[in-house]
Amino acid sequence: MENVVTVIFAQESEAYQALTEIRNTPVGEGYVVPEAALVKCDDDSITLVDGFDTGVITQDDTSTGVIVGSLVGILGGSLGVLLGAGTGALVGDALDSSDAMDLTSMLEVTALKLYAGDVAIVALVDEDEPAFDAAFDKYEVTIIRRYASDVADEVSRAYELEAEAAVLVKEQLRKEYKQERADKRDERKAEHQARIDAVKAKGSDALTSMRAKSAAHKKHAASALDSTVDAIDSAASKLPDSMKKNLGFDGE
Repeated sequence: MENVVTVIFAQESEAYQALTEIRNTPVGEGYVVPEAALVKCDDDSITLVDGFDTGVITQDDTSTGVIVGSLVGILGGSLGVLLGAGTGALVGDALDSSDAMDLTSMLEVTALKLYAGDVAIVALVDEDEPAFDAAFDKYEVTIIRRYASDVADEVSRAYELEAEAAVLVKEQLRKEYKQERADKRDERKAEHQARIDAVKAKGSDALTSMRAKSAAHKKHAASALDSTVDAIDSAASKLPDSMKKNLGFDGE
């Protein structure tokens, strides 16, 4: 039976030692390890530290030689973060019961059980289950096992979800960019209209001022004319009658 096995170590140094032993002896009693990877969880990121691929083709070769690398790649990407990589003991401890572990996908359970600073070996194993566990008898470990065919389906679906998410993100970014451009365009229009309104207001104020000045000037001119006429009439009234008649003021 071909399985994907994740082995989480309590001691980092023991993980390196175990990987070296498996690399040197990939064929054990009841199992064959075609490929394995050593990963480490740093905060919310899972990274590949070391690994090997023997190139051995197993009798139940569902991996096509990429399942471990694909699994690690997904765990180390954005989907791994969404699955809860490095979220800590409170979430991971909720999976400690066997029922919870069995009902959780390899991607999710690995992401949640790897706390910040933890190291693990992720291996593709053709075994008489659970023969591979014997390789870790001397270490303090947590072992998670899933059928390789199921993990391959998980990986395939995870890639589909990442692609779908990428499309959704692009669409959302385009919508936000379009809305941002529309908002900026409306803002520029409002600023332009405000400037026009300000110029119109200034022009209106200037016109009102000019009209007021013109009216005042006309009033002043009329008043001056009236004063002049009154002065002429006053002067004329003092003239002799004969002169008034000659000057045309005899109509009184």
